[in-house]
Amino acid sequence: MSARIHRYPPSALRAAYLLAGTGIVIGFGPFIFGQSATFLRWLLGAMGLLFLVYFARTVVRQLTRIEIDATRIGARGPLGVDIRWNDVRALRLNYYSTRQDRSGGWMELLVKGPRRSIRIESTLEGFVDVVGDAVREVGQRKLELDDRTRANLHALGITA
Repeated sequence: MSARIHRYPPSALRAAYLLAGTGIVIGFGPFIFGQSATFLRWLLGAMGLLFLVYFARTVVRQLTRIEIDATRIGARGPLGVDIRWNDVRALRLNYYSTRQDRSGGWMELLVKGPRRSIRIESTLEGFVDVVGDAVREVGQRKLELDDRTRANLHALGITA
């Protein structure tokens, strides 16, 4: 397999940036304008800090590209990680539902190496291809997949 590069598209990150920006403005607004009780200001300030972390995480995701080939999977960017297929300790595909009827949500691929892991969200361009490549590579190395991962692979139409 030749090296393939995948990125998170700007359209997938737009909502995250909007949410982070709104949270930062609401959270830090009282500090800037000083128009609320002290306890509420500190509570909103803590919320603002959480949204600032969320904003930073979104920036990292935008700057990161996933590279995958026959020997390794890598995340290139500010928090780069490179894991050789022979070193993969676990591969998990999780589904996180946003509704009680499980009709909305996202998936996340976790590739665990000896020291670090790569987490890839389903908003990545070519996510299904990345999952298929990863399953094929770790399958050749006889890595066992858990039942939840197998069920989620089935939902994507990928056989393990």
